[in-house]
Parts: sequence; C-alpha cells; structure tokens
Amino acid sequence: MKQKYLKFAAESKEEYIYLLKTVISTPSPSYKEREVAVIIKEFLEQEAEKNNHCRANIYTDDIWNVYCEIGGPFHADTECMLFCAHTDTVFPDDKGPLSVREENGRIYGLGAKDNCANVCALMFCAKYIFENYKDIQQKLLLVFDVCEEGTGNLRGCRRIFEKYSGIRQMIAFDLDYQKLFYRAVGSMRYEIDVNVRGGHAFHDFGNKNAIQIMSDIVQNFYKIKISDMKGSSSYNVGIIRGGTSVNAIAEECHALFEWRSDCEQTLQQMDILFEKILKKAEGQAQGEAHVKKKLIGKRPSAKEFTQDAKKRQDRLAERVIHIAEDITGQSPSFIAGSTDCNIPLSEGIPAVCIGTCLGEGEHTRQEYIEISSLEKGLVLALEIVCGFLTETV
Repeated sequence: MKQKYLKFAAESKEEYIYLLKTVISTPSPSYKEREVAVIIKEFLEQEAEKNNHCRANIYTDDIWNVYCEIGGPFHADTECMLFCAHTDTVFPDDKGPLSVREENGRIYGLGAKDNCANVCALMFCAKYIFENYKDIQQKLLLVFDVCEEGTGNLRGCRRIFEKYSGIRQMIAFDLDYQKLFYRAVGSMRYEIDVNVRGGHAFHDFGNKNAIQIMSDIVQNFYKIKISDMKGSSSYNVGIIRGGTSVNAIAEECHALFEWRSDCEQTLQQMDILFEKILKKAEGQAQGEAHVKKKLIGKRPSAKEFTQDAKKRQDRLAERVIHIAEDITGQSPSFIAGSTDCNIPLSEGIPAVCIGTCLGEGEHTRQEYIEISSLEKGLVLALEIVCGFLTETV
C-alpha cells in the first residue's frame, strides 16, 4: 500500500499545496471557524460525490465542527475509530484573505503548521478513501474540530465525545511528525479582578490600592512549591493590567493565572491553594476590596487506564511510531502536551497525537512549513488512517 500512497501524494502535490494555501489564507481564530469549515465541507462533499460508491455522511454542527462518517450509517453508540484535526488558530486575525508566501522551499502563513497542514492531510485522506475503497469494514469518523487553542478550551473535541459514545480510540493530527503526544497535560486558567474604592494619590493616601493587592496575590502564587506535588507541572501569570493614572490610587487590577500538570490531583490541589490565596488577600483588605475569580479555561489531564485500555494505548502508540519511522526515517519523541487528546485520555480512552509536516514558529507570525515534508506527511497520514479500514479497533 505504501507505493500507492506515495503515488497518490506525488500526483496530488499541486492540488494539495493549492488547498493548503487556501486554508492558510482563510481566517480561523477560535470561535470563528465558520469560513474554513465551509471550505472543508464543500471539498469533502465534492470528492464524495465524484465517488458515490463510498458511503459517507458529511455534516457540520452549530459550533462548526465538520464531521465525515465513513462506512456508515452511524448512531451515537456506533463503535468507531476517530481521527481529528483542529481548524482554529491562535491568531485573532479575522479579516481575510490572510498573507501566504512561498519562499526558499517554505510556505509562510499564520497557522501553517498549527494546524492548516494537518487539516489538509486529513482532507486528502478522505479524498483517497472516497477514490479507492468500496467495501469498508471499519467505521471511521473524521472530524475537523474547532476551539482547540487557548481559551477555546477543547470545545470542539468535547462536543465530539458528547455526540459519539462509541469512540474506541482516537488519533489527532497536530503540529509535526517529530513528536508523538502520548500523555495529557491538563490546565486551569482564571481571570482575577481586584476592585477597591481608590482615590487621589495624595489626598486619599492610605486607601487600598488594587495593584498592590494583586501584587500580593501574584507573590503568594509564586511561593507555591508545585515541584513538591505529583507529576510534571508549571504555573504562570500571563497578563496583568490596571489603574488609571500615575496620580490615582488604582481602583481595579486584572490578571490571568494558569497552572498545568499531567496529574489531575495536582491540578485540584493547586485550585485549593489558589482559592486560599484569594481569600487571604480579600480578608487582609478588611472589607475594602473585592476579589473576583472567573474560570476561563479547564483542560483535564489523563485518567487512570484500565489494564486493557493501557495495552491498547501502548499498541496505538507503537503502531504510529512504527509508521512514522518507516515513512520519515526518524522515530518521534514521546512527549506530554495539551492537545485534543486530553478529552479521550481523561475518559480512559486510548489516544495519541502526531503531525504531518515539518516547520517552525508555531504561535508566532513567522510560522512556516517545509514544502519538502508535505509528501511524507501525507503518506504518513494515509498509512495511519487507511490502516484501520479493514480491521477492528
């Protein structure tokens, strides 16, 4: 089969790169993925119509996930293998077309590596299946899901598992093929607001200052010894702002806090400690300050696997590693991370994540992919996806 995939990838190169540039140029910030979802759905429908012998049910939902059920019909509890690629980018740009340029063997553009190349690879996997398979024994679910990035909070992947209770395993396509995400890093993210009466910097000197109270909260937050807790963990204050003028006692201060861990127990332990820090700050203000906490993101880490699920997780990882080694000549590194896989892993469902390209600069405006990596990446995706067409999961 490998030679067939290589031939398909080579013959499709021009069309593939054209589609990739189209997707990159289409704005798709989290919660605003509609435009790219329409492109994906139309592509899938056109390819399915050309090859109507392949049973496929293609549709979008109200949050603009694009679903492609292959080997249907599907029901909520139909046992299936899930493949997904998220369609959102971290960039807020929502007016297109966005800039795309090809230079020195690279394609530069916002979200090129994270995650446009992987979206296109999964689209072409569907195209290959439509063209080459008639009698499909295994039911495959291909989903192009929204809101994987940042405060998207894995909304799209959560919806998939709400709709389909029969998913047995999942492979997400994200980033590059040099890394295999095998463990889930969960996170908690809070928006904190401190509000006080404030006043004139001279005449009201002595009144509580929201910036000073927030500073105490930040200092106490960084005194937490997270290294003594279970798992690999981190914490961060990413944004802080407030006040009105150099000669005004700050009435308000706003900050964003987060912590991450591959251990769910540590996530909950941090939550308890953070709540105590906020209560202490409010108490020390003696009724002169109001501290408001708002949860803006919660990503679960992995659940303990059953013995059977652990074996299936290991087999799934080994399978993907073997394919990646065969196609690219290199073995991906096993790493932990926050991906769509957090959702199935938090439910004890086997899941891994790997990419279909090489590149650098993800989450920056200098993001690019190496054109020379795209054929290998598509063949890798085809080997992974099509390998499940004639066997049980």
